[in-house]
Amino acid sequence: MKTIIIGTALCIAMAACQPRLAPSKTPVANTEKVRYDTVKNLLGHCSPAMLQQLPYSQWFSTNYAAYQPHPATIAALAPQMRQLRVEIFLGTWCGDSKREVPRMLKILAQAGMDSNAISLIFVDNLAETYKQSPQHEEQGKHIFRVPTFLVYRHQ
Repeated sequence: MKTIIIGTALCIAMAACQPRLAPSKTPVANTEKVRYDTVKNLLGHCSPAMLQQLPYSQWFSTNYAAYQPHPATIAALAPQMRQLRVEIFLGTWCGDSKREVPRMLKILAQAGMDSNAISLIFVDNLAETYKQSPQHEEQGKHIFRVPTFLVYRHQ
């Protein structure tokens, strides 16, 4: 029991000492790397338009078109959109990102979020740079899984 209390207190203290998260200010770079002579991956801060180009459009367009958000969800989110900014950490190599990011982008679009308030940050899948972006926007944000959606409220 004493170990649990000490462990919990240590976790709370560590969390309290973390710097406050702030949205990334990195400009769009649209970095594309070719792996193994054929496989393309986006890296770093890229524009959503890159997902509408081959080879990414093969999965992005299909998943975006297939998803139909619930109208009540869109209606509930719409009044909040002006106050929010979203950072999405993803990998073009990741099956979960390929499935969930098109869905989230469709929800945000239908709810009326300004596309300038959405940042896409692509991370790598190589062993030495695993889940890291070239400019390291993931640092201090505890990005362990992708996709990760960080939502900020304007103050």
